[in-house]
Parts: sequence; C-alpha cells; structure tokens
Amino acid sequence: MTEMDNRANWWSRAACATADPELFFPISRSGPAVRQVTRAKAVCVRCEIQRECLRYALGAGSIQGVWGGTTEEERRRLLRRNRRAGIPALSAGPGVPVRVPEAARAR
Repeated sequence: MTEMDNRANWWSRAACATADPELFFPISRSGPAVRQVTRAKAVCVRCEIQRECLRYALGAGSIQGVWGGTTEEERRRLLRRNRRAGIPALSAGPGVPVRVPEAARAR
C-alpha cells in the first residue's frame, strides 16, 4: 500500500468528511473566525482519526486550517516545543506517537 493509499484510507473515516470544508479554513484570527475555529475543533474532537490528521499536518509543514483539532499557530507552537524538547519530527510516518495538545482533546 502506498502512502497515498494509506492517507486516503484514514481520510475516508474523517468526521470532517461530511462537514462544510470552509469551516476548517477561517479567513482571520478574530471575530467570527474564533467561533468558526471552535466549531471546527468540535468536529475534530469526535473524530476517530484525529491523531493521524494531526500527524499529517505536523509532517506536512506549513499547512493552513484546522487539522487534528489544532490551528496552524497551535501546530507551530507544538513543533517548536517538540524541537526544544528534542522530540524528532513526525515525518517518520504513522508509527510515530503523537501527543495531542490539551487544547485539542475532548472537553
């Protein structure tokens, strides 16, 4: 199975697959966009593939939108924190454990 096949497999199980895609790509960081991000994260919280999605977003580098229950800024902070702690990059694939940030966990 290729990496693309594997990604297609877990993407097909995503809770966001039936949601409005625009929900996950707010156009600002304030006002109505804050509520939009909150609603997008609520979809992520109930998603069975949240970790795989976050792993993909972290490994993809600068990727816009809400992925794995995190915003682009939250992922940048997570990557910086991991680098400072000496945690290797997540590009190693699906076997690499991902610690989901507290902000992205179920409430």
